[in-house]
Amino acid sequence: METPRRPAAQAAVSRTVAGAESKALLSQCRDLARSKLSGIIADALEKVENDLFAAAEASTSRAEQQLLFEAMNQVKKHRGDIASSFDRHFIEIFENRVATRRLSKAKTQELKLEELKLVDDSAMEEELVVSDLARKTKNRVDQDELLGIRARLGHLLSTEDLEDSGNPLSPEAVFEALRLACARIPGDFAIKRSLMNAFQPHVAAGITAVYADVNKNLIAHHVLPRINFHVKRARDVGVAQRQGDPASAMAMSQAMNLAQLGAAGMGTSQLMQLGQLFHAAGVPAAAAAMSASQQLDLSTLLAGVVSGPPSGRQAMARVMAEPSQFQFESALEMPATPELMASLTRLQTNSGFVPAVGAGPLDYLGALDQQVRTQSHPLDQLTIELVTMVFDYILDDRAITETVKAELARLQIVAIKAALLDRTFFARRAHPMRRFLDQVAAAASDPDVASDEQSKFLAGLRGIVDYLVHDFTDDLTVFTVAQETLEKLIHEDSQRREQEIAPTTAELVRKEEAEIAHHTALAEIKRRATRKTPGFVREFLYHWWTKTLVDAYMKNREGDDSWTHRLGIVDALVWSVTPLRTAEIQQLASMLPTLMKSLLRGMNAIEMPPEARHAFFNQLMQAHTATINAAKAQAKPQGAAAEAAPAPAASAAEAEPADDPATGPVTHSGMEDDYWVHTAMALERGAMVEFLEGGAAVRSKLAWVSPKQTILLFTASGSAARQVAPKTLAGLLRDGKARVLEGAEALMDRVVTAMVGSADGEALPAAA
Repeated sequence: METPRRPAAQAAVSRTVAGAESKALLSQCRDLARSKLSGIIADALEKVENDLFAAAEASTSRAEQQLLFEAMNQVKKHRGDIASSFDRHFIEIFENRVATRRLSKAKTQELKLEELKLVDDSAMEEELVVSDLARKTKNRVDQDELLGIRARLGHLLSTEDLEDSGNPLSPEAVFEALRLACARIPGDFAIKRSLMNAFQPHVAAGITAVYADVNKNLIAHHVLPRINFHVKRARDVGVAQRQGDPASAMAMSQAMNLAQLGAAGMGTSQLMQLGQLFHAAGVPAAAAAMSASQQLDLSTLLAGVVSGPPSGRQAMARVMAEPSQFQFESALEMPATPELMASLTRLQTNSGFVPAVGAGPLDYLGALDQQVRTQSHPLDQLTIELVTMVFDYILDDRAITETVKAELARLQIVAIKAALLDRTFFARRAHPMRRFLDQVAAAASDPDVASDEQSKFLAGLRGIVDYLVHDFTDDLTVFTVAQETLEKLIHEDSQRREQEIAPTTAELVRKEEAEIAHHTALAEIKRRATRKTPGFVREFLYHWWTKTLVDAYMKNREGDDSWTHRLGIVDALVWSVTPLRTAEIQQLASMLPTLMKSLLRGMNAIEMPPEARHAFFNQLMQAHTATINAAKAQAKPQGAAAEAAPAPAASAAEAEPADDPATGPVTHSGMEDDYWVHTAMALERGAMVEFLEGGAAVRSKLAWVSPKQTILLFTASGSAARQVAPKTLAGLLRDGKARVLEGAEALMDRVVTAMVGSADGEALPAAA
C-alpha cells in the first residue's frame, strides 16, 4: 500500500515532530517493521530445519549433532508458537523502549546502591548471545539505512544520540524478541542458542529491506529527509558561537574601539558584543562608536536605541530575552527610577489610559511628565516600549477572544511596572506576570471555555483584573494570588463541563458495550449457523436472537437468561432443523418443550412483536415436521447400513455460515496500517482538532475517549458535542476536513519569539 502523504502545505521542510503526530508515526513504524520482520521469521522457519540438518551433518561432534537435531525437532513442534510469540514480544520491546526513552527525557534517574543487583550467569550468557548475533547482523546491514533509522527515530523521540540499546528497531531489539520467542521451547538454552544462530543469516539478509521501508516512510512524512552526519571533536565541545551572528562580520579593530568605551558595571567583552549587535541593527550611537574612539557608556548606547530605527528595538528585545548570551544580567539588576514608578502608578488608576481593543497602542512614554522622562534611564524607556509591543502582539492574537483581550488591555501599565520591577520578564518563563498572561491566554484559547459577556469565566477574570489594577504597587506576589484564583476559576469551569457531558459519556459507554456485545453475538451465531440452516432460522437468529444475547450481556443476567444459556439455545435450535437419523427423533421430541419455552422466554425479554413471534413458530413447526418425516422415511431395510453410517462432514463451503442479509457480513478486520488512523488513535484527552464545516473552521477539544477507544467525543463552547469514530476521524484528516492542532506554545513564548526573530527567520527561545 502506498504511504499516504500529507498535504503539500504541511510538507514544506523537516521540522520537530511532536505530540500526536510523533506517536502516530512511531506506531506506523512499529507496525510496518513488525509486518516485515514477521514475514522474515515465517520464511526462516521454513528453512532453518534444513539449515540445522546441514549443520548437524557437517559437525564432527556427537554432542553438537544431538543438540542440532533436538533444535530441529523443537522447530517442528513449536513453529506456530515461535512465530506468534515473536510478533507479540517485538511489539512489547518496541513500546517499552519508546516509553523508557520518554521517561528518561522527563526525569533523570539516579543510580542508588541498594538498587544494584548481581546478574545471573545464565541471564548474562543470553545477553551475550543476543549482542553477538546483533553484532554479526549489523556487519551485514547497509550502514546508511541503519544510521537513518537511528537519526529519524531519535528525531521522533527528541534525542540526537539514540543508542542501539534504546533504539526500538535495532538488531538488538529484534534478537531480544527472538530470544523471548524461543524461551518457551523445552530444554536448556544451548538448544535455543542453536536455533537463534540458525535464524541469524535470514534476519541479516532481510533486515536492510525493513530499514529501507521504514526510512522511506519517515522521509515521506518529512522526518529528516536529508541527514548531515558529522564527527564531534573534543575542541568543538563548549563552543556556542551562533552561525550568522553579526559579531562574525566585525573587524577586530572595530571591536577593540568598542572595548574602550568602558561603561560602568560592564566589561570589555560585554560592550563589544552589545556594540556589534546594535551596529548591525543600525543604531546611530553604535555606528558612531564603531568609526571613532570616543567614549560611550551604556546609557548613551541605549539612548541611541530609543532614538534609532525599529531594528534596534528588536536587537534590544533579543538582549533582554537572552541576557546570559550577551552577559547583560548585571544590567537587568538595575532598579527602576522611583519617580517613574510613581508616575506609572498614577496612570494605572486613570481609566482613560486603558486602550480599547483595536484602537491602536497608547503612547505611555508621552503620557509621562517631561521631568520624569528626562530622569528615566534609557533602559526603563526601552522596557516600556518593549512591553507595549508585547501587548500589541497579544491584542492581535486571533486565538484569544475579544472579550478576554479587553480585560488583558487593562493590564498594560500593570505589566510595565512588573517588568520594571523584575526585568527578567522577557527572559524567564517563571516571571509572575508572564505566567499569569500565559495562563489567561491558554484558558481563552480553550474551545471548552465560554468567554462571552454572560460567562462565569469572564466575570471571574474581570474580578481578577480589577484586583490587580487596584491593588498592585510593587509587590509581585499579587500575581501569585491572582494566578491561584484563576486556576480555581478554570478548575470550576472544567468541573462544570465534566458534569455537562457526564450523561452523554455514560450513554456512549452503554452504546459502545452494546455494539461490542452485538458484534460478539453475531460472531458466535455465525460460527453455529451453516448454509444448510434454513433461511428463516438464520434470519431469526441474526435479527432477533442477537438482541437477547445483548440483553444478557448488558444486564449481566444469570441462570436461564444468561449469555451462556442463550447461546446453548442457538445450538439446540440449529440442531433441531438439521437432517436427523431415525434414532434422533425421540431426542428431538423430548427437547422440544424446553426449547420452545426458552425461545419464548427470550422473545419476551426483548419484546418481540406477537405477529413476528407467531410467524416464526409456524415456520419452525413445519420444519420440525418435515425433519421428523424425513428421518422416518429412512427407516427402511435397505437404508439400515446407510443409517448406521455417520453423516459425511460438511465441506468448508457448506460449514461457512451465511451472512445476515439484514446486517451484512460480520467482519472483525483490524484498521488499515494508515498514517491517519494512527494519528487519530494517538490522540489523548485535551487534544485540539479543527473541523471544517461549510467553509468555517470549528476548533474543538477531545473531552473524552471511550474505554474501548471506539468513540471520540469532541466538545466546544456554544456548540453540540461531536461523536466521532477513530476511523471516521482518520478519513476527515486524510481529506483535509479536519486537522490536529499541536499544543501551542505559551503566549509569551510566541510573543518573545516574534519580537526577537532574526532576519533569516531563526527563532530565539526564551530562557527557562
